[in-house]
Amino acid sequence: MAEAVRAEGCRVMSSPLSIAVSAVLCGKGYTAREANYGVNFFKTNSVAITKSSVIDFADHAEIMIDLLRDGGRVGTTAYEGLAYFWAYKYRFWMRGDAHCNGYKGKSIKRARREVHATMLGEHLSLDGETSRHDEIVNGVFGMSEYKEEGN
Repeated sequence: MAEAVRAEGCRVMSSPLSIAVSAVLCGKGYTAREANYGVNFFKTNSVAITKSSVIDFADHAEIMIDLLRDGGRVGTTAYEGLAYFWAYKYRFWMRGDAHCNGYKGKSIKRARREVHATMLGEHLSLDGETSRHDEIVNGVFGMSEYKEEGN
C-alpha cells in the first residue's frame, strides 16, 4: 500500500480518512508513530469522509494514544489516571464501573490517580491485593469495606 507524507514528515497510510486524521494528530503534536498507532487502531475503509468523521476518528485515536502514553507512566508521579495498573480484584471500582454502582465522588481519573499516588507513597505493589490495598480503595471510593462486585 502506498504511503503519503503529511505534517512535517508524519507518514500516514494512503486511505483518505487515515491521511486526514493523521494530519490532524500530527498537527496536535503527536509523533508519526503515535499518529499511525491511533489511525491503525480503528478500521477506516468503509467510513465516509466528512468533517464530522475526521473529527470523531481523530478524537478516538487521540484517546488511544493518550492511553498508550499513560501506560508508560504507571509507577511514576506523571501517571494521569488513564492506564490500568490495579489487581483484578479491584476491577469494578477502578475501571469506572463504580459510577454505575452508586459511587458519586471524584472523576474516575482523579480517583485512579489518588489510589496510584497513595500506593506509590506507601511503597506498595500497584497490583497487590493486601488488606492495605483494600483500605486505600475503600478510602478513595468512600466505602466502609471493599465489595468485589461493587454492590
